[in-house]
Formats: sequence, C-alpha cells, structure tokens
Amino acid sequence: MDSTNEALLNRYEEKDEGDATPQINDDEATEEEEYKMYSSRWIALAVYALGSLANAMIWISFAPIATVVSHTYSVNNTAVNMLSVIFMILYIPGTYLASYLFKRFGLRGTILAANTLNVAGSVLRFASIVGSKDSKANNGGYALLLIGQGMCGLVQPIFVNAAALIAATWFALEQRDLATVIASMANPIGTGVGQILPAMLVNEEGSGMSSLLLIQFAISGSILLLAYFLFLDKPPTPPSYTETLRYSHRISDQSEIIQDGGPFSWHQISSLLKNRNFIKLAFGFSIGLAYFNSLATVLGQQVNILGYTDNDAGIFGALILGFGLIGCAIVGPIMDATHRYKTILKTFSVMTFVTVLALCGSLRPNNHVALLIIFSVLGFFVLPLLPLSFECMVECTYPVSEEVTNGIMLSMGNILSIGITFAWQVAKIRVGCTMKK
Repeated sequence: MDSTNEALLNRYEEKDEGDATPQINDDEATEEEEYKMYSSRWIALAVYALGSLANAMIWISFAPIATVVSHTYSVNNTAVNMLSVIFMILYIPGTYLASYLFKRFGLRGTILAANTLNVAGSVLRFASIVGSKDSKANNGGYALLLIGQGMCGLVQPIFVNAAALIAATWFALEQRDLATVIASMANPIGTGVGQILPAMLVNEEGSGMSSLLLIQFAISGSILLLAYFLFLDKPPTPPSYTETLRYSHRISDQSEIIQDGGPFSWHQISSLLKNRNFIKLAFGFSIGLAYFNSLATVLGQQVNILGYTDNDAGIFGALILGFGLIGCAIVGPIMDATHRYKTILKTFSVMTFVTVLALCGSLRPNNHVALLIIFSVLGFFVLPLLPLSFECMVECTYPVSEEVTNGIMLSMGNILSIGITFAWQVAKIRVGCTMKK
C-alpha cells in the first residue's frame, strides 16, 4: 500500500462506540482540492436501478404461477423451480464475468452488456410461448425458456454486485448511504413486481402467459435504450477524495487484467480471507440471502398446500416489499446521519431472526391475519439488511473494490440458496402428503 493510502487509512474515524466499522472522512482528506457532485448522478442511479429491477422481475416471475407454468410447459414443479434456481447456479460465473467487465470496460460498457443480455434472454422467453395454441407451449418451449432465464441469470451479478460501486462512483460521502439504499433496493422491488404482475396477467388456464413475457421483453428493451443514450461511465470529476483513490486502484486493476487475464488478484482474495470482519459479515449475510431467495421461489407453492391461493401469495410478497421499502426509507437517512452501520445491522438482524421464528410457528391453515402481520414485519426488517450489509462490507474491506467484495458475499448466499430451495420443496411434498392423510 502506498503512502497516500496509508495516510488515508490513518484518518479512519470510529463513528460508533465499540463499533469496529471505520468511516473515511472525506472532508479532511484534502484542503487543497474541492469536489462536486453532478446532477447526472441521479440519471445514472435511475438507469442502473431500472435494469436491476427488470432483471429481478424476470428472475421470480414464474414462482407465483408455478402450477400454471407446470401445465403450460408440461413439466413438474422441480423444473419450474429451476427457472429460479438457474439464477443461483450461474451467480458464481456471473460474478467472475461482472468483475472482469467492470474492470476491463468500466460502468457504461458493463451496464450496456448486462441490459443487452437481459433483452436477448427476454426474446428467448417470449419465443418459448409465441405461436402456441390453447395456452400450451410448443415442443422445446421449456428449453428455450430455461436458456432465456439463464442468459438473464448470468448478468444478475452485474446489477446486484454494483450497488455500492455506483454509489461510490457518483456520490459524495454525505449522499453515498442513501444512494446505496436506492441502488440495492431496486432488486427487491423488482422481485415484488415479479410476484404481483404474473398473478394479474395470467389466469389459471394459462391465458396471458404470452402477454406477460412480451411486456417483460418491452420493459427490458426500453431500459437498454435508456442505458445507451443516458448512462455515463463516470462523472467528469470524482465526487470525493476516496473515489479519487479508488479510481487509481481501478486503473491498476485494468492493467492487471490486460497482463494476467483475470479480474481477481490473489492479493485481494488473501486480504479478504484474513479479514475477520469480512468473514463474519459474509457468513451471516449469505444465510439471510439464501433464506430470502428460497422463500421468494417457493412461497406460492408453500402456502398453496396450506389452503391459501395464488392471490394470497401475491399479497404476502407485496407486504414484504411494501414494508421493506418503509424500513429502507427509515434506515437510509439514519445511516447517512449517524454512520452507525454495525449497531443498526445487529438490531435488524436480531429482529429478522425473531420474525422468522414467528413465521415458522404461524405457517398453518386458516391463519391469514397472523401471516399478514408477520410478513409485513419480516419485510420491514429483512430488506434493509441488504444496503446495510453492502455499506458495512465496503467500509471494512477498503481498498478492495466494491464489486469484488459484494460479489463474493452474494455468491456465497446464492450457493446456499440452491440447497435451501430444494429443501423447501422436499418439506412441501412431505407436508402435502401428511395433510392428505
């Protein structure tokens, strides 16, 4: 580490008593140079967030209508779940691809590539049902659908891993936490839209499936055009001193990629493996993410066997999203004002765990009111954990680039998601058999 970085690290401040999470003080970083933020930062944030929203909508859109999809494509529930699980399987190779593209081609080139693959995958998804008769897909329709899902799944890490990177590239310290909240919440919002939209457009006979896939293609195409014409690689000048240093690191990373052919350096990996805060945060976050991903995938199937309808499942998902947004709206300004990341993270983690225990005890027939309340409370506490974890990770792993640390953390969560999703399915089958008896 050079002398400039050592001087910067010496200016870390403890913002919370007993809190090991450091905060860089940009205001004291330099007295000679002034930094500014540009209004185009909000355009960059909006275009990025829309792409992330569309990708998440594509990911989860078949989970609320699993029975209809099974009938339309003549496959079982395991195959339907694979339409979601394929995103989790491809997360590790997608993370490697995302890190390479970010460092080799920058933000603009990478975001354009991600939205292009989103559109290409949406075309294949629509092709899987177009021209079919009686709401039944043609032969090979499921294969096209799965390939299209896979193309979109491969670029999911580009959207999810870069929330903190977008915030750091375009925003100064006083707005960075808020920008991270907005960027990271786009994906859960897309998940909520993906839970609600299919139930609104597709009936029990499968009519409306082609309309659903066509609308998602149109949304993805529109966002690609917005990215092409409006999304810039970076502001004319860095918004902060810390971003100036990070930019110099990215230039160095680009040189390493050209010379070595890979996006990850052993120095970065080894430093993360020696970082106890990173290990603890990544482990806890990956468990929470795995639970959320698997719940979103099988929620409709799980509540159906307990006597609840697809509309009920959509309402449950909407409550998680709605109250999650309220939680983020409260947490974002608190993060900006106090920078007490560790304290807030611990509080919300404990409350999420308590709410999950309550949910496990309440998943039974004829318990509609209790489930409405519990899903609302769960959303309020679980969704803010995403931006909180991102900010804590950035602070405790500096100067390792944001997309690398977040990518590793999210990859761990998606690996666990695969096993937990199929465990949910096995549990669902056993519960269904028990109820039939």
